[in-house]
Amino acid sequence: MDAGAIIGLVTAALFFLGVVAIIVIILVIRAKVIKYQKEWNLDARGIMSDINSTGQVGKNPASLNGMDRIYIPKIQNDFPDFQLAPVIPQVETFIKAFLDSVEDQDTSALERLAIAPSLIDRANEIIKDVNSQNIRVYYDNIVIHKTVISEYSRERGMVIIRFQSAVGYLHYAQDSKGKIVSGSKEIAEETVYVTSYARILDSEIARQSGSIDVIGLNCPNCGAPLRSSDVTVCQFCGTGVNNLTEDVFGWTFTDIKEKNRMTKKLF
Repeated sequence: MDAGAIIGLVTAALFFLGVVAIIVIILVIRAKVIKYQKEWNLDARGIMSDINSTGQVGKNPASLNGMDRIYIPKIQNDFPDFQLAPVIPQVETFIKAFLDSVEDQDTSALERLAIAPSLIDRANEIIKDVNSQNIRVYYDNIVIHKTVISEYSRERGMVIIRFQSAVGYLHYAQDSKGKIVSGSKEIAEETVYVTSYARILDSEIARQSGSIDVIGLNCPNCGAPLRSSDVTVCQFCGTGVNNLTEDVFGWTFTDIKEKNRMTKKLF
């Protein structure tokens, strides 16, 4: 066999081996792609299964702007007896009660809480609006992951503590035929609610600025609600209420709203 033939055979062999090597590499890459794709699909199915079975993800609550370390000393300087631990459950109870009142179309539970009268009026307005659209709204499986202080300010003779709460729930609306017109019964939403918790710091400034009407005024004798800060005598028990001081007032919830207005549903 001459040299030319040998070179030809070697070249053919090398070409063949090269083709085989390329085929092997392609098969290995394809196998890895299929493997990773299956793993990804399994993970995706696992996540969706978790959502569908529990109604909440729970692992990725909305982020909060916690400022407890900064504001708690300032609050306690104004109110030495203030303790955060017992207030957090009150905040979370208020959020759940407000959402439940809209779902149940009944504000009687709200009326038993220390909240401003305007919040009960707001809940009733939301209920009225929902009914006008001939739908029902639902907040199922409500979970409040965490609540923190986000702000502390002085406004119009009162002080306001604003809380942020990471809230998860199944939120949806149904029409009169039971058809879901917004939201989902299976995919949970994670959002942040901001609640305002206020107390009178200077009763004279609060009266002049109308803050007392925002917070709501109760008779110091019988506890009955008074219609406005201009009332001088309780219409229920006849007690004079001219000389009210800040000591008469307690902490009151005055506002609730979603932080992200892009996802705001009803309020």
